[in-house]
Amino acid sequence: MSEITLPKIIQKFDDCLEDSRKAFNEKSYEVCVNRAYYAMFHAIQALLFASNVNSKTHAGAHNKFRELFIKTGILDLELSVVLQRSFEKRQFSDYDYDEVSAEDAKESVEDARYFVETSVLYLKENNHLQ
Repeated sequence: MSEITLPKIIQKFDDCLEDSRKAFNEKSYEVCVNRAYYAMFHAIQALLFASNVNSKTHAGAHNKFRELFIKTGILDLELSVVLQRSFEKRQFSDYDYDEVSAEDAKESVEDARYFVETSVLYLKENNHLQ
C-alpha cells in the first residue's frame, strides 16, 4: 500500500464530487448522494491529515472535525450542519428502500461543493496547498 499524501486525498474528494455531479445529471440520485457525502468525508480527512490527526471511522472523523475546526471557530458552524445532513441522506440512500428525490440529490451536490471549496480554501490559506 502506498503512502497517504495530501494530494492523494484531494484527488479522492475531487473525484467523488465529480462523480456526484455526473450521477445527478444522469438522474442516479442514490449514487449522487453517496458520492457527495464521500467528497465531504475525504475533505475532512484532508483537513485532519494537514493537522497531523488520523481517524479511520466516519464517527471519529466527524467528531475530530467538529472538535478541531467547528468548536474552535476556525470553520463555520454551517459546515457541521451540511455534514450531518449529508451523512443522514447517505445513510437513507444506502440502506432504505425509498427513492431519493432530485431535490435531496441537488442539495447534497451543493452541500458537498460548499464543503470541499471551504476545505480547499482553508488548506490554501494555511499553506498546506500551493
